[in-house]
Amino acid sequence: MRSPLAPIVLFVYNRPWHTEQTVTALLKNELADASDLIVYSDAPKNEAAAGKVEEVRRFVKGIRGFKSVSIIEREKNWGLADSIIDGVTSVVNKYGRVIVLEDDIVASPFFLRFMNDGLRKLVNRRARLSFQTA
Repeated sequence: MRSPLAPIVLFVYNRPWHTEQTVTALLKNELADASDLIVYSDAPKNEAAAGKVEEVRRFVKGIRGFKSVSIIEREKNWGLADSIIDGVTSVVNKYGRVIVLEDDIVASPFFLRFMNDGLRKLVNRRARLSFQTA
């Protein structure tokens, strides 16, 4: 049986502080421990980015507090757009829904409840729900 909660997909690259802030905020949500977290980590596009990418990868390997944590480490640099398209498509095809975050989003403690409630209301409709920030 599929989880009643949408999996959270987090796209990270080379910003360890931002990534930590994003994860810390998510963990303050009451639904964090019942939610699956899937992290997509893009490979460095050059040597200058390699150290920060590795720092982010070390951090995400230590994430605890979610129902499960899966990490997809890209071996080559896909770029944000291609990584998001592939990751979201894969997760939606598997779970039927997804909550997508990039590594610079600091969500409120009510974010997961709000998103899951909105997605649940649309489950019997043929509609897509998208919330975006500017």
